[in-house]
Amino acid sequence: MTTGLGLVLLGAGLAAVPSQLATAAEQTAPLAGESLVQRLKGEAQGAVRLATEPATGKVGFARAARNGDLLPTVQATSARGAAAKAAAYLDRYAVAFGAPAGQLQEAGVAADPLGWTVTYTQRYEGLPVFGAQLKATVDKDGDLTAVTGYVAPDLRLGTTPRIGKADAARRAVATVKVDQTGDGRADLRGLRAVANDLTVYRTGAIRGVAGETVLAYVVEVANGTRSIRDKVFVDATTGKLLNRYSLVHGNHGGPHQELFEAFTDDNGTPDDESDDSVGGLKDPIWKTGDTFPGELDADQQSLVEGTGEAYWFFKNTFGRDSYDGKGAVMKTVNNDPRISCPNANWNGQTTNYCTDVTSDDTVAHEWGHAYTEYTSGLIYQWQPGAMNEAFSDIWGETVDIINDRGNQTPAPKRADGLCSAFSGAIPVLTITAPEAIAKECVTGGTLGELDEPVTGQVVAPTDAVEDGGTATDGCSTYNDVAAAAGKIVLVDRGLCTFVEKAQNAKSAGAIGVIIGNREDAPVSFSDADRTLPPTVSIGLTDREAIRKELATGETVEVEIVDAGGERFESYRWLSGEGDAAFGGAIRDMWNPTCYGDPGKVTDAEYKCSTDDSGGVHSNSGVVNHTYALLVDGGTSNDVEVPGIGLDKAAAVFWRTQTTKLGPTSDFADLADGLAASCTELVGQPISKVSVATDGTPEAAEPVTTTDCAAVDAAAQATELATPPAQCNFKPLLAKGAPGTCGKGTSSKVIWGDDFSKGLKKWKKSERVVFKGGSGINWRATSTAPGRKGNKVAYDPSGDVGQCTEGEGDKSSANAITSPAVKLRAGLKRRLQFRHYMATEAGYDGGNVKIKVNGAKWKVVPAKAYVFNKPNTSLATEAEENTNPLAGEQAFSGTDGGVVNGSWGTSVVDLGKAGAKKGDKIKIRFELGRDGCGGIDGWYVDDVKVVVCKQKKKGGQARREVADVR
Repeated sequence: MTTGLGLVLLGAGLAAVPSQLATAAEQTAPLAGESLVQRLKGEAQGAVRLATEPATGKVGFARAARNGDLLPTVQATSARGAAAKAAAYLDRYAVAFGAPAGQLQEAGVAADPLGWTVTYTQRYEGLPVFGAQLKATVDKDGDLTAVTGYVAPDLRLGTTPRIGKADAARRAVATVKVDQTGDGRADLRGLRAVANDLTVYRTGAIRGVAGETVLAYVVEVANGTRSIRDKVFVDATTGKLLNRYSLVHGNHGGPHQELFEAFTDDNGTPDDESDDSVGGLKDPIWKTGDTFPGELDADQQSLVEGTGEAYWFFKNTFGRDSYDGKGAVMKTVNNDPRISCPNANWNGQTTNYCTDVTSDDTVAHEWGHAYTEYTSGLIYQWQPGAMNEAFSDIWGETVDIINDRGNQTPAPKRADGLCSAFSGAIPVLTITAPEAIAKECVTGGTLGELDEPVTGQVVAPTDAVEDGGTATDGCSTYNDVAAAAGKIVLVDRGLCTFVEKAQNAKSAGAIGVIIGNREDAPVSFSDADRTLPPTVSIGLTDREAIRKELATGETVEVEIVDAGGERFESYRWLSGEGDAAFGGAIRDMWNPTCYGDPGKVTDAEYKCSTDDSGGVHSNSGVVNHTYALLVDGGTSNDVEVPGIGLDKAAAVFWRTQTTKLGPTSDFADLADGLAASCTELVGQPISKVSVATDGTPEAAEPVTTTDCAAVDAAAQATELATPPAQCNFKPLLAKGAPGTCGKGTSSKVIWGDDFSKGLKKWKKSERVVFKGGSGINWRATSTAPGRKGNKVAYDPSGDVGQCTEGEGDKSSANAITSPAVKLRAGLKRRLQFRHYMATEAGYDGGNVKIKVNGAKWKVVPAKAYVFNKPNTSLATEAEENTNPLAGEQAFSGTDGGVVNGSWGTSVVDLGKAGAKKGDKIKIRFELGRDGCGGIDGWYVDDVKVVVCKQKKKGGQARREVADVR
């Protein structure tokens, strides 16, 4: 028996929850209806707190007050009794959480000194529902104290796929292959689908927003060395990409360890004289039982010691025997060429490190990802991913604080709101001229030193285009080196590393570097080389504003300063400060804004872009700050938080991670979970945080109700329960289209098509760029997202093509053209259509063209749109866009924060498009794509040409008849 909070697996794959109350289980009213919720509260002993799951509108968290019981009529004194009690509760109230009880299957019962946690997964028609999981907590007195999680509601879909498993795997592999061309080169050898499962998938669940439920293949794609390990979601009906995220987590008589050294050849790849035991690496150079340190170098020694500290921390403090709870061998790879250095990661099999990225908190951080994968399984995207990253920071820094190795001094508790004196600069870039774009930009970085303000003129040099790069990425020698001397250069993100961009600028004599990101948020980076010119990152909108002014010949001037202000001399709560390759810490858990990360949800630093899997490394700052505040105490956001110390804070966070969180949990779930876990821990035995190697836990002071008030205060200070409303994610096409003609008018359709009979009224055409290339024709489909069963026009622009000139290149534009329509007299004439766009942003996209009286085709200008005009201009040929529509205004991209679109209506004033009464017009919908890659395509429906008339008194305007030729 242990005194920690260890978990012991007692069962898996047990019987489904009984379904004795079938009538209640079939209800589908929002939040299951008031009567069911009232019954749930009425049956409980004591007060009940309910929280809504934002992705579904159903209950996501139910917990009883201290000494309460959600189901007092059922007793439980054992693991079997706990399972039976949880089953009885869900038999009554599962529908309140969103699913009938018959769809919930018990996945296991985990015991700890406080009681039991019963986990359920959701299945529909025999298929797993991705990310759906409920956890029920029963304490040792038999009280059901909490039920938390997410399940997908209102499932009504077919389970027979239209595309095969092999086709889905091919598409997933192609997606990963095409995308591995960003900052640094990835090893694509052996890239293949290593797992492929048909599942029910609900879009938006990971982000905590409403979505569509679809049948999908979940394909795990990995290379031979496991440096790539991505989970790709492919629609099993249409074949389109739904989502993708990485499973390689990380920034950058006890345990059974194995240490591998990734010897490399001249090309930087693992030595071929190896076996396949760990990603094709050699046999371990050290394992448990060998003499230590023997001939190990400093990095190797640190990895062995750090892995041991991580093991003993979780074993002593929580009773967990290795990351799987069953004593798994902890395998470590040093000097790993599979990752872009400086960095470290966990890839599902091993933790992997670059040279000089082996400090104690970094090693414990990476093993923290392994423990998270085997407990809560938090998906590495958006808020779940930010919590995944934060738990690793939390456990890594806790180990760093309590061990006696590699500790940087001084490390006293830090004063409120101050940055560490040992942190890098907090760069602020201000555009000072021209006045039209003058502003203070949100920035990331920095590289180099910023002891004094750097001011100067901005130039945007071009360079030789390398394979996969552009003329503006700054990855090779500038075409005009002299023009950069003494200036601040602007380059785009992509192809090479940030350090290489800064080094190229330094070689040209630049005094500073601005790296423009691909998203509206800047990207963060760090490096040890202080000889580089000050280098910062800005977002896409600011980048384009500067480029636009430079293109017109304007002089753009900026100032880069350090806004760090007063500093406090302490290394406490700095992450990665001991890694020489970083040249300093990479995050600050006490004051995350010191590194451009948010300390609370409403901070301006909160990342809303899709970069970094939805800001997992940056937004982790909110959770990191919560833990640091709870441990040390302080005042933040005008909330005073009493410190409760490492022992109690760690116990509360670990219990929350293991018993209250599931794959799609968000910050609000964390807030509820922390409160519930603290209540459950009051008066119960907990262990002191320890890395001692004797395996004997030491009792800590128990948690009190006063401590739980501090937990609540910390969550309030960092706004865990507050949705990130500032992100204001919007659909590409706005909803709520106005009436076609406006008040006081009537509208008459003089020509239209709802595509119910296919494309019979339309003429197809195609343009290709390269000889041997091909496009993709428009077709009628009845499987459009959100319109299944109704035929619509569809031109695909998925992940196809080879990006090589000639056969296989998809640089093309495909169009459908209407017959000629004669415009009749009226107040005005308008074109209206419904559509759905989901394409590669900026490179693929479509627009509407018009031909008047046989003249040349012209793009309908943005000014002619009454509602939902084109959202962008496509990248130009100079930006390496091979789309025939390059540079044209177009609809392009997806809805904000997701990889899919949604339906909207566009309305065009034909008069402003150059057509008047009596004219004959033709309408063309044209979609263009570059050579390879993509997402889905363009769906069009309900096209109408309308004449607007003044309403007659006492009746409607007379009917107009179309003149169609």
